[in-house]
Amino acid sequence: MRILAIAGLFLVAAPAQAADLATIDCVAGKVDAAIVARLHADVARNLAETGKRPNYDPAVGAGIARAAAACATEYEWSEAAVKAARVYTLAKLGMSVAERVMGERGFEPAALEEQFQALPEESRNRPLTAEENQGLVRAAVTDEAKQTREYAEMVNEYFAFLSTIQYASFDFSQA
Repeated sequence: MRILAIAGLFLVAAPAQAADLATIDCVAGKVDAAIVARLHADVARNLAETGKRPNYDPAVGAGIARAAAACATEYEWSEAAVKAARVYTLAKLGMSVAERVMGERGFEPAALEEQFQALPEESRNRPLTAEENQGLVRAAVTDEAKQTREYAEMVNEYFAFLSTIQYASFDFSQA
């Protein structure tokens, strides 16, 4: 009995563990197919529009939130982990469309990812600064015909997908 009481004290005093990164894709697996389709349409629209901040149908956020809540219950995630998983899932589920659109517009997604991965890890593990984004866009848009506001915004949004996946997964692992 005495051992159980002492063990109980250690359980109470032990710090909370960070969320297991292996569980982060739980959310994407629980998002309804109709929500994923809506997200894909929003990503394609956002990449095509210039002069506007990317936005998503409220149903997308609600669907991801429902899936994240189910995973949080299943894996006992903290609120910080849930928030990071939601952000990660939006970017992760939208990435296939972003890659397709970039390819259609004459960019090589693998080369852009390689460029992003060349940044220092500490930069990749947090949201990119405006200066870092500008540097990535300038280096990516070397074709003079593509050096327009439209292409710059589109490439910037693509780097935002890469960045979000990276920093949200890092935040999740630290939560």
